[in-house]
Amino acid sequence: MSVFAERHRAYYFHGNFRESIRATPNWGDEDAADVNRAAIDWIRRHADQENWYLHLTYWEPHTDYTQPVEWTDRMAASGPVQAWPDADTIADHAEIYGPRGALDLNYSLRGDGRSPVPHNMPEAIASRADFEHLINGFDGAIAYWDHHFGQLLAVLEELGIAEETAIIVSADHGESLGENGSYAEHGLANEPAHRLPLVFYWPGVTDELPAAGRRNDALLYNIDYAPTVCELVGLPKPAGWQGESFAAAVRGESIESREYLVLGHGAHTYQRAVRTRDHLYIRTYHPGCFRAEWGQLFDVTADPHLTEDLLDAQPELLAAMRSRRAEWWNTYAGRPGALPDPMQTTLQTGPTYYNDPVTYARHLRETGRAHLAEDLEGRLRNYANPVSWHAPDQPRTVALVQRWAELAQAAAQRSLDRPEPASAHASD
Repeated sequence: MSVFAERHRAYYFHGNFRESIRATPNWGDEDAADVNRAAIDWIRRHADQENWYLHLTYWEPHTDYTQPVEWTDRMAASGPVQAWPDADTIADHAEIYGPRGALDLNYSLRGDGRSPVPHNMPEAIASRADFEHLINGFDGAIAYWDHHFGQLLAVLEELGIAEETAIIVSADHGESLGENGSYAEHGLANEPAHRLPLVFYWPGVTDELPAAGRRNDALLYNIDYAPTVCELVGLPKPAGWQGESFAAAVRGESIESREYLVLGHGAHTYQRAVRTRDHLYIRTYHPGCFRAEWGQLFDVTADPHLTEDLLDAQPELLAAMRSRRAEWWNTYAGRPGALPDPMQTTLQTGPTYYNDPVTYARHLRETGRAHLAEDLEGRLRNYANPVSWHAPDQPRTVALVQRWAELAQAAAQRSLDRPEPASAHASD
């Protein structure tokens, strides 16, 4: 029950689902109440059946934070927000340009740069007050989702199936809230964008675990989720799957962690990162419209907000992290039968679906930041080098949005044109 595939141009997401349900005509950002309406109806119709699987996509707390203002006010009254970033750090972030940067929090190709939900999101992050406003909106969105998720669980209780229904909560990405100068976004291969929630409730497996068995800090991939569910329901892992089951951890047992993960981002920037137990190395292949350094190295354990770049200070660690990145690439993209690396084959154009560097550089100049426009253009100085072939360089975002608007308008017109049903009259 999701429009994730359409929203992300990933129609393979629907593969192997027997049905796909849209809660609304929207192509994303459905309200939790609308998702619940469709989900609860489906559950009531299938509650007496065995062995069903229901996937729900809630958009909260994804930007824009659109919940009613009372949820934001409630979180603002609940206590202070985190101390980082302080006022000096926020001031420094004015020099880190990019969509969803401090001064361009609401910049997009289609908008006017103003907050679409000013009661939940400020116009920009220019002060601690602005940051607190943003965090209260973010937390309010979480609280709003939590309320509606509670309604869903209450229906399981009402129907008498709560004790025989496994419930798993996760996400497709996290959210940067100041790290690397990015706010309310997941446009980088950094720690906050890739550190995801994962909560398992599995009747007969997790409900009586001791406290020590309820948490696990092994390094996991999202692709490990499907093999885990397969093992827990007694199905073999299909051949060709690269993910590894962590069902033992769900059962409260210790598991061996991966030595490292390789993380990637290809929508707003082109980046890959190596994450070990304590460190994160980020390599930028294309900065998009963001002030992304070509390489950065952080001690995530000691510096969770990624404030101190260790790239020059620890050359041996840097070499080890680069070696792991090369090992990963050679394993999955450097052997017979491997498909071309899409991040390499589209470097000529870069990430153009959401933002355009030429348009954004013009925006920087129009807002008195010519020096930052020059910095961006300098990072992309090889952007226009002619080559014999490359991927299509025309972003489709505007055309797709226009097409979706036309479809919505046509649907609305059909609704208006539909004749009213004839009134029933008693016969003489």
